[in-house]
Amino acid sequence: MTKRKSSSGAGFSPARALVIVKQTMKEMVEASEDQRLKQLLDSESPDRERIIASDRDHRLTLEHVVNVLTDRGIICRCIERAPGESFKVEEDMVITIGGDGTFLDASHSILSKIPVLGVNSAPSSSHGHYCLTDRAGFEKALDGILAGSIKFYALNRLRLILDGETLPVPVLNEVFVSHKCPAGTTRYKLTIGDLTREKKCSGLIIAPAAGTSGFNQSAGGVLLDITSRKIAFATLAPFRPPGSDSDLLRGYIKGGSIVSVVSEMVQGAIYIDGAHISFDFPRGAVLTVDSKAPSLNAFINPRCHSRYGETAG
Repeated sequence: MTKRKSSSGAGFSPARALVIVKQTMKEMVEASEDQRLKQLLDSESPDRERIIASDRDHRLTLEHVVNVLTDRGIICRCIERAPGESFKVEEDMVITIGGDGTFLDASHSILSKIPVLGVNSAPSSSHGHYCLTDRAGFEKALDGILAGSIKFYALNRLRLILDGETLPVPVLNEVFVSHKCPAGTTRYKLTIGDLTREKKCSGLIIAPAAGTSGFNQSAGGVLLDITSRKIAFATLAPFRPPGSDSDLLRGYIKGGSIVSVVSEMVQGAIYIDGAHISFDFPRGAVLTVDSKAPSLNAFINPRCHSRYGETAG
């Protein structure tokens, strides 16, 4: 395997690339037996043309990426990802073809220093916050990577320890603690540093810097530079009766700090980077969150969070 160079090196020369490909909505509809879902492709459906166009853009992007890699002498292996499905990485780099969901799913299987590049395959219908480029810019981006003018950056990820056992999934976007039912009240004890507070709300978000522009910021959480080592947290719709404390509702802590959450819910749950990966969080269970998970080396724009507002560093 080719030796990889860090962000301080002169260049990067991968011999093999693993290409992770998302399943498009069109493919999902065609494979489904749900008649309501199948109606999306009916000739009278207002969504039909959008779904077909997105699928076409995705396929053109995949074909272009494979052709460019082949032209550069890079052997590629393509696999279609299923949400929450893990895979083994034996190549020198990973390229995701899809949007943020594809990138996040792929990140969970990358536990080594192998770098990842996100390519937004259908920008008209897919958000690609983690994607450095799309079909139009892929060739230029790849040549920049090979020449060393585009570097990868180490993105901080969170380690989760549930009742003393380290969970196998590193967190890139956020961990969300809540009641299993969206209408249920989320109850827990939160400890950060010397402070411990009991909370009632609609959910607790704990995010490494890379994920602070998403769910965290929507809930009023602080925005951090994507390469920061800090950890953000935000309480979703906190219950604040008169005279209640206002500590530990939202903010951020240093990367070396620890967050402890004790469940006070009979039916609590922990969700990692979306809805596909979850763990039960029953009453009395203890979740410990720190930044000791392996970082993710990613080709990203280090200033991408500035477009969402002023960052806290």
